[in-house]
Amino acid sequence: MMGRRLLNPKVDFIFKKIFGSEKHPNILISFLNAVMKPADKIVSVVINN
Repeated sequence: MMGRRLLNPKVDFIFKKIFGSEKHPNILISFLNAVMKPADKIVSVVINN
């Protein structure tokens, strides 16, 4: 049985793969709202690569 290996989201490349997808901006929006706790929720983002 092969062991699972988790990826570290603190590594820049991995972070960008998880949160920088133009196809799934809702993942980044949820992350930003959870971390920043803005008075007005973030509803859209523009990802510049």
